Amino acid sequence: MKNKLFRLNFHWLFVAIIFFLNFNFVLAQTGANKITSIVWENNALTINTTNQIAYTETRIKEPDRVVIDILNCSLENKTLAKSFQSESDETISISEPALEHVRIVFSGTASINRKSYLTNNEKTLITRIARIDDVSEEKIVENSEQTTLEKIVPGNLKEIIVKEDDDKTKVLITATKPIKFNTYPLKNPDRLAIDLLNILPPDKPLPTHNPTPFISSIRIGRAASGLAATRVVIDLLKPNTGFDIDTNLLGTKIEIEFKTIKEKEETKKKPGFKVIIDPGHGGYDTGASYGGFEEKDVNLIISNKLKASLEDYGITVFLTREDDSFLSLAERTDITNSIKPNVFISIHGNALVTSKVIRGVETYYWTSQSQKLASYVHKSILNHIDIPDHFIRRAQFYVIRHTPVPAILAELGFLSNHDDRKLLTNSTTQDQYAKALTEAILKFLEIEKKD
Repeated sequence: MKNKLFRLNFHWLFVAIIFFLNFNFVLAQTGANKITSIVWENNALTINTTNQIAYTETRIKEPDRVVIDILNCSLENKTLAKSFQSESDETISISEPALEHVRIVFSGTASINRKSYLTNNEKTLITRIARIDDVSEEKIVENSEQTTLEKIVPGNLKEIIVKEDDDKTKVLITATKPIKFNTYPLKNPDRLAIDLLNILPPDKPLPTHNPTPFISSIRIGRAASGLAATRVVIDLLKPNTGFDIDTNLLGTKIEIEFKTIKEKEETKKKPGFKVIIDPGHGGYDTGASYGGFEEKDVNLIISNKLKASLEDYGITVFLTREDDSFLSLAERTDITNSIKPNVFISIHGNALVTSKVIRGVETYYWTSQSQKLASYVHKSILNHIDIPDHFIRRAQFYVIRHTPVPAILAELGFLSNHDDRKLLTNSTTQDQYAKALTEAILKFLEIEKKD
């Protein structure tokens, strides 16, 4: 009897031990994630955790802010909770408002230009300035840190499905890993490019797709940035095609819906006026680089804003470059001379290596027919932007000296100066630059400004 009881008790003791070990193993597997470090460097926030990160990212207006909630996660060390200011006048706060819930808030106009992505087996979350706005194209921002992280355990593009739905076309892109992506529309010809970060092209060619009323073809290749990224290019049949992206699907899928933008169909061009905007630098020629910002990106953002503003007046606008590509000075003037515009304006940011104190706006011209345009542009910027007057100057810059039309080069501020850099990289101030330049060009072309 005693032996029987002993065997029975030993049996239950063994079951209890196995249950306890399994229970603790499950807890270890499903327990809350821990943030081990938070690093602020090069105007970017990097968060490292013990397990894979699940997070949501919300953009809120009035005031501008981005809220990132990391779910089922806590701070390993309470000293990680903090608040500080960024170079772009943002307030960044890191807190743990509830159990197993970490919240990061970027407040300020520059915060809307931030974007997050996962790397390092999804145990690292990086939030950085993506230099994105409503009218500028997005691009992969590459530095040595991101390049290394992005190359860790990439996924693959799995399939692309095209569906026709009434007066819309839907393109469903599926990958083997959660998709982080950048999109940007391109012109001449009209197309939409999508860069899938940390996703490699498929091992075998995907099936081709028949044309729809909106798209003619889909092309797949490696992104030009050199990162582990796939570029999907969707060729569009109509210039007035808009698109919406649904990211509420599973993390491995995105759906793009193409449809007609009726407002653009109703827009009528005013004949006769053509403007060429020349975003300075591009490609490996970054221009000035300070505080985590590169001049080539700032130039392109403001140029796109100016383009959209001028097109509202029916002016035909051309950009010498629409993406992060390198153009020689001769190529820029060749484009201008082939189009023969009414106005040529080259957009630049200034810099002075020997001093970070010097700041202000400078406007350059060469020919006498360009002097009035330079005066209008310079005065308009000073009227709209709180920036010192660094004078109108006459200089033999190649792009304005080899152009027979009224041509100027605008140095909108010094990226090497902290205050000017804040102006040039702030989305709201960029709008003001575009507005100032628009009003000056309208005045030069004798087009009445809208109320």
